Amino acid sequence: MEDWKLSLEIVDFKRKDFRQSGDIKVYPRKKSAIVLLSDNPYLNEEETIVHELMHLILWDFDIFCEKIVLENSEYLKDKHGRYMDKLEDAVEKLTQIAINK
Repeated sequence: MEDWKLSLEIVDFKRKDFRQSGDIKVYPRKKSAIVLLSDNPYLNEEETIVHELMHLILWDFDIFCEKIVLENSEYLKDKHGRYMDKLEDAVEKLTQIAINK
């Protein structure tokens, strides 16, 4: 990730459906990403930042797989939620390995 321009922004997430501690906005053509961290996180800030950076590491793979799920099959389109659950599970496991928990 040394060739990426990374930044951090503190934000107030407005989602009503769940409480969010972080997110990441990725701009692959510019090789830049912004990690968004809640101004009122319910999770450890360090862990949240590492989690979002894991999403960046997996970004190309994630986008490739998501396109397959969403574009190539009516059967898979209703499985997008399951795909996202599996992605979050993998990212969380990698996060825990990275922070040695």
